[in-house]
Amino acid sequence: LFRVPVAYIALLGADGGIVTRIGSGSEHREFLAAYPLGELLAIPHWWPDLYEFPVAGFIDAQIKFAASAPLRSIDGLDLGLLIIADIRPRPDLSQMDHEALAELAGVLSGKMALRVMACHAREMELSRQEAERRFRAIANAVPVLIVYTGVDGARLFVNDTYLAFTGRTPEAELGDGFADPFHPDYREAVLEAYWTAFQERRPFAVQFPMRRHDAEYRWMLARGNPRFLDNGIYLGYTGCFIDMTEQRSAILDLRKQNRCAEAIAEAAGAFYLILDAEGRIEQVSPLCQPGSKPGQMRGRLLWEACDAAVPAGAALSDAVRRAASGRATVEIRTSYSAVARGGTAELLWRF
Repeated sequence: LFRVPVAYIALLGADGGIVTRIGSGSEHREFLAAYPLGELLAIPHWWPDLYEFPVAGFIDAQIKFAASAPLRSIDGLDLGLLIIADIRPRPDLSQMDHEALAELAGVLSGKMALRVMACHAREMELSRQEAERRFRAIANAVPVLIVYTGVDGARLFVNDTYLAFTGRTPEAELGDGFADPFHPDYREAVLEAYWTAFQERRPFAVQFPMRRHDAEYRWMLARGNPRFLDNGIYLGYTGCFIDMTEQRSAILDLRKQNRCAEAIAEAAGAFYLILDAEGRIEQVSPLCQPGSKPGQMRGRLLWEACDAAVPAGAALSDAVRRAASGRATVEIRTSYSAVARGGTAELLWRF
């Protein structure tokens, strides 16, 4: 544009010093190293004849003309200088020419900013891809069914454990038919619970039967939590499915056994308790203490919660300790003055 033999883009470091120079005229690097940055970064500058308008510490035997314009980012960060120079004076350089130089510096600044943004975007994309690879590796290694969704609620990922459980393809699990394995009797309620929590952006948990690849329905505990960025932007949901079939069956069996034991004990006119190793009541039959609710006795020591056990507290405590440590049945007899019944009852305790 200016028919000059020397043209540079001098780039600055964090300390404001020139760290590199790109352009022609490599023999004049020392000249550029002495360029008055502090003065020239403020406004565009030019010297039509360096001998007529000398700057202290800024004279080169060969360079007779120099002009510069600062390179700045959109947010005002100094990136460097666009410099042109000549080995002969250029007194004919007009104000319009220098405005054109400043305009060119603005174009170059924009190009540099775009390159910086592109580099940052590429680095962020590579970082995102690496984070996603790590997440998938971890998610596929755990024995829990994992799924996460986007901001619209559509599934974006299910782990290998999920696919192995359902025996379906990723396309089927990520599509509109993802709820097909849910038991028909529970499907509508599960979807309603999910979408309600999704719209309110709150955690949720629900249990329901889910069809496995062998057509057997397994009871699953599904938990979901919303995901947010640090700035509060909503990203979707992350959820997991845990097979609770065995635990659920064990709980139901235990409840059934407890009901049977309560029925037998009530029919026989006897009472029973289930204690922990220290003698605290975990379960009690309704006949144990008339007028008291079983829930009021749970968690308390037998010889503190049961009227019939209070008089023989020390002996019962010792019996419980011996039964727990020796893992053998311990029997003990005590007396109880039942005022309501008008007499003394002889009790046989078996731990």
